[in-house]
Amino acid sequence: MKIINLNKTLGIIGAGQLGKMIGLAAANLGIKVCFYDPDPNAPAKSISNFFYNEKYTNKKKISEFSKKCDFVTYEFENIPVNSLKVLEKKNKVYPNINALKISQDRYLEKSFISNLGIKTANFQKIINHSSIEKFLKKNQGKGIIKTRRLGYDGKGQYKARLENFKKIKLDLKSNSYIIEKLIPFNKEISVIAVREQNGLVKTFEPSENYHKEGILRKTTFPSSLPENYIIKAKKIAKSIIKKLSIVGILAVEMFVLEDGQILVNEIAPRPHNSGHWTLDGCNISQFEALVRIIFGIPIPKMTYVKQCKMINLLGDNYQDYKKYLTKKNHKVYIYGKSKLKKTRKMGHVNITN
Repeated sequence: MKIINLNKTLGIIGAGQLGKMIGLAAANLGIKVCFYDPDPNAPAKSISNFFYNEKYTNKKKISEFSKKCDFVTYEFENIPVNSLKVLEKKNKVYPNINALKISQDRYLEKSFISNLGIKTANFQKIINHSSIEKFLKKNQGKGIIKTRRLGYDGKGQYKARLENFKKIKLDLKSNSYIIEKLIPFNKEISVIAVREQNGLVKTFEPSENYHKEGILRKTTFPSSLPENYIIKAKKIAKSIIKKLSIVGILAVEMFVLEDGQILVNEIAPRPHNSGHWTLDGCNISQFEALVRIIFGIPIPKMTYVKQCKMINLLGDNYQDYKKYLTKKNHKVYIYGKSKLKKTRKMGHVNITN
């Protein structure tokens, strides 16, 4: 194995729970971590070697931050690309900025995936209310309107029907939207793919997801998919990460339809909530895999426990963590967020057997 230089520092844009778990994985490998986040109470602040509490648009401070780091990664998509370009001049950013740019915009994302010959829900840009009406008429009168940018956990999404879509208040002057066909899927799954510096691609096995009101509530491994579906889903994830030329990690969320089709819903070039089960269900987590790739450390063959179920602890079920603390094969992760909100992700629990 490659010997790790203990004087190396990983810069992480965003200091939420994902950044914190990336940072902990780096620390376990003897690598220092430097975080950049506008929130003075960000969860990862407590584990940082250096912490920059600045706005993402402050290029001067971003440049200063970059001087502390050997490499840089990020924990979420909604970062100004121009700010990262400042980093790219002095640091290698993993995954690359182009992958981030595509994943930030739902229209670019869907177009990119469709152009690979990979199926998505029917979609189009919204130009005006007339374009919504025409789309709904072509797609059984049902659709879902989404902001092109800045949407997550169900935010910026509106179910639309031909008979009532005009009641949806859209700011077409300030925001850009797309509309997608509403898909009656059978299962929601995700595949976490990683691509090493030598171009070798590996995937974690697919997990099965359950959402409520657009927010992930539970992920189970293994999925209940037949083997041929598993092979197909992993092939899709591998194809996308290669075409994006990513060195690092990519999460691919997919719908499995009743007729066996697999449609890609979203991609994220970062660790993903649906991959938290890897912390205890696999010999290497999604976070450690990313850090290893960035620093050129080989990834071992992935081995798995029989089953792992991840349950998100949101504000509305946060107190459940108390009952999990003393249960066998239950491991609780509390993120350390300062404010409790009903739909805010406060932690998760992994249950293995």
